[in-house]
Amino acid sequence: MLRRSAVFLVLVAVLGALCVPAAFADGSLLGLNNDCGSTSQPFAQFGDDRYYTFGSNGGLESGSTGWSLDGADVVRGNESFFAHSRSDSHSLALSAGDAALSPKLCMGTTSTVTRFFVRSDNGGRVRVQVVLRGLLGQVLATVQISDVSAGQSWSAGPAILNLDSLLGLVGVSSIQLKFTELSGNVQVDDIYVDPWASRN
Repeated sequence: MLRRSAVFLVLVAVLGALCVPAAFADGSLLGLNNDCGSTSQPFAQFGDDRYYTFGSNGGLESGSTGWSLDGADVVRGNESFFAHSRSDSHSLALSAGDAALSPKLCMGTTSTVTRFFVRSDNGGRVRVQVVLRGLLGQVLATVQISDVSAGQSWSAGPAILNLDSLLGLVGVSSIQLKFTELSGNVQVDDIYVDPWASRN
């Protein structure tokens, strides 16, 4: 019985090792357990050299597809850096009491970092939470990460770290960002995720 248990544990360890991705020369990492897509450095001009992948409909160019909007709207007006594409033309708008939940974002087995652009005409603030989901799509936890203040000009929001490792959660398969307006009118655009904490 002990021998069978030992063999089983060895097999689990070997299979687990096969799922660990290799680092590429440019420092980017792509997960074998998630189709994270190609990477870029959209925040390099802000001193952030991480390799990010663009979130599913992260720029709202497909309207609200994949998003859950509670009062929030998709409006014309793209973030001014055009980090994703020069042809992009929309963003997310939140006013009094509005909330929005992003589509599921790819994540890896190490610390996942997300980042986006934000602005406000009247010094608005938005609460950002990370929703952690399991393999079957169930919510494992919702973590309040940051209350972000926005200026009148578009700017890069803070790099937000997924804290599932600190919470001791097992089986987190994807994450979502939840935005909730706290004051003023806020726009959010171009959500990116670094699934493998690729910063050099």
